Amino acid sequence: MIQIKGVSKIYNTKERVVKGVDNVTLTINRGEVFGIVGYSGAGKSSLIRCLNLLEKPTSGTILIDDVNLMELRGESLRRARLKIGMIFQHFYLISQKTVYENIAFALRAAKTPANKISERVEELLEMVGLSDKKDVYPAQLSGGQKQRVGIARALANDPSVLLCDEATSALDPNTTLSILRLLKKINRELKITIVLITHEMNVVKEICDRMAIMQDGKVVEEGSVYNIFSDPQTELTKEFISSVVSFDVPPAILEKCTGRLVKIMFKGNIAGEGIISDTVQKFDVQGNFLHGSIEYIQENPLGIFLMELKGDEHEVDQALAYMSSRAAQVEVIEHGN
Repeated sequence: MIQIKGVSKIYNTKERVVKGVDNVTLTINRGEVFGIVGYSGAGKSSLIRCLNLLEKPTSGTILIDDVNLMELRGESLRRARLKIGMIFQHFYLISQKTVYENIAFALRAAKTPANKISERVEELLEMVGLSDKKDVYPAQLSGGQKQRVGIARALANDPSVLLCDEATSALDPNTTLSILRLLKKINRELKITIVLITHEMNVVKEICDRMAIMQDGKVVEEGSVYNIFSDPQTELTKEFISSVVSFDVPPAILEKCTGRLVKIMFKGNIAGEGIISDTVQKFDVQGNFLHGSIEYIQENPLGIFLMELKGDEHEVDQALAYMSSRAAQVEVIEHGN
């Protein structure tokens, strides 16, 4: 378990004092994948670098598995850091060393006995799917392969925590998906806690269990990924979610709407039921679909539809009440002309 208690990180520049992290408190459960989302400058990278003291917090407490990192010095801090792996956006591989040597370097730095290094490197290469690349240099690898080396290197000393700082931002969508699936596999099989920094909600949607949204160094919202997608509380969160679930309808279509424009959301298994079709058959209303999709978040469906309802006002009111009674979340966006 990772416990972040009242952590702040202040940077003193010539022009002003900047609060990179502002009194953040979070608990990240053992074995989960936790996403921290924010735009550039939100403080998310500063926060993750505080977790292994690459950036020493100005104030606050960081406990990993009940060990207070802020109280450690010298050799005890070095040993604690060995249990916190980290992967980066730009890989940071040693260009003059082969894939095998890049991973072995991490083991040698941790003073692993020489007779155990080869076996461990081979094991890690198989885990990340690069057994055939061990004698290749980084310049000969694709971006995804470089990140797989970075992951293998981060796992070399059998960490309990893996920190990922924008680990997929430099990759194309297909490669991003393959890296995320690898991280999820590692999380499930090795029971490693993963903390993932990103500005992309698709990344969080793909593999995270819980998440926090950061702005101006503060956490403005946190919770399960499903709950945040289905019921965002802040305008910033809604803005992030709109990048994944869009309700943009061309103005020309909206201008033709004469009924009520309604957003309907179904959570969980109810998303697969025919509530809308039942409603149209049961009441004297016409339904015009403008947008619709079922997203799967943490393997749970979230159905989101935008439609125009037309008919007698009383019938439309009853139709909306009926859908709400069937566990749908109904929001009238605007009335037609």
